Amino acid sequence: MPKEAEFFNLKYREGSLDAKTAQLILMAVNFAIGHEHGAKLHLDKARENGASEDEIQETIVYCMRPVAAKVRNFAKEIIAK
Repeated sequence: MPKEAEFFNLKYREGSLDAKTAQLILMAVNFAIGHEHGAKLHLDKARENGASEDEIQETIVYCMRPVAAKVRNFAKEIIAK
């Protein structure tokens, strides 16, 4: 059952996400910020919570898309000058 929580003045209900989804999100965030220990930790926890390899790969692609789009747009801008 979700419990009321607060983080940096942001109120939320911890436990609203199922454990697998929460671990996939945490894994993706750690990959996106280059935090190796956190990425490995949450990858293992996502697997423990039933994440398939397809779900893990899809999550990694989703965390890469914004950065890839930013690089593409930046490159187009520089090349066009």
